[in-house]
Amino acid sequence: MKAARLHEYGKPLVLEDIPIPDIQPDEILVQVKACGMCRSDVQLIDGYFRPYADIRPPITLGHEITGVVGKIGSIVPKAVRFKEGDHVVVAPGWGDGVCRHCQIGNTHICPNVRWPGFGPVGGFAEYIPVPARYLIRVPDRLQFEQLAPLTDAGLTPYRGIKKLRDAGALGPDRVIGVFGIGGLGGYAVQYAKILGSSATIVAFAGNRDKLAVAKAYGADHVIAIK
Repeated sequence: MKAARLHEYGKPLVLEDIPIPDIQPDEILVQVKACGMCRSDVQLIDGYFRPYADIRPPITLGHEITGVVGKIGSIVPKAVRFKEGDHVVVAPGWGDGVCRHCQIGNTHICPNVRWPGFGPVGGFAEYIPVPARYLIRVPDRLQFEQLAPLTDAGLTPYRGIKKLRDAGALGPDRVIGVFGIGGLGGYAVQYAKILGSSATIVAFAGNRDKLAVAKAYGADHVIAIK
């Protein structure tokens, strides 16, 4: 299969042919159809993460992944009802499933977390093996290119607003402020509209075009900042 891999920090990725990876019995082989590029991909190439996790190349980047089911491991539960050809998105942050963080859904801060795109497997390849519990089936009508950013850029504000909601911090008498209407901020406004329990949404940005986007996404008020 084709894969774009990092062989040396600070150098361009290399597109090359590597073997299609094998899967473990609890994994599903996903044929990648789209993978977003995150700022952290650029930071990884530049060596930003090396003081914290000096990952040994070659590294296959890419963690905003969507595609179709290609092969199903032998012990993937039948109850999940995955079948070959299903459209799926990959939830990054693969926890061990047993720690206290995983037990409450915070798999991304599991002490044994694995991240696609920060090691030998990633979304900048034609295939990737994924633990079955980190795959989500999605409707065929949705475009892969639209789904891919939701798996990371979309998850970040979603987690924050969901935690506020679950803590009882949102309601009709509350205000949610969204500072910065970029990739994440745009999602934050939309999630606040859906999950905010009728809280008032105020968006802040230094660009009037972005404020117009926030308004279109459901912000009740927009404020220009310098």
